[in-house]
Amino acid sequence: WGAVLISVGLIISLLGALLSWVLLCAEIMFAAAKDHTMPAFLKKENKNHVPVNALWLTNVMIQIFLLITLFSAGTYTSLIYL
Repeated sequence: WGAVLISVGLIISLLGALLSWVLLCAEIMFAAAKDHTMPAFLKKENKNHVPVNALWLTNVMIQIFLLITLFSAGTYTSLIYL
């Protein structure tokens, strides 16, 4: 039962880290858009004051990089070195 408990804790920890990194990336793009450094469409917020377009762009780019990494072993090594 100890291994199951550690596995569940690890999954919760990884999901929390993933959520925080995605939100951090979206917040950086949103803040840059408010300073007119990034395109203005990234400033759009929904009724809950969440930067919708910045989140969409961040998530799409993460998925693209994950798919590229999945299909190319050399890319994985390049991303590590980057």
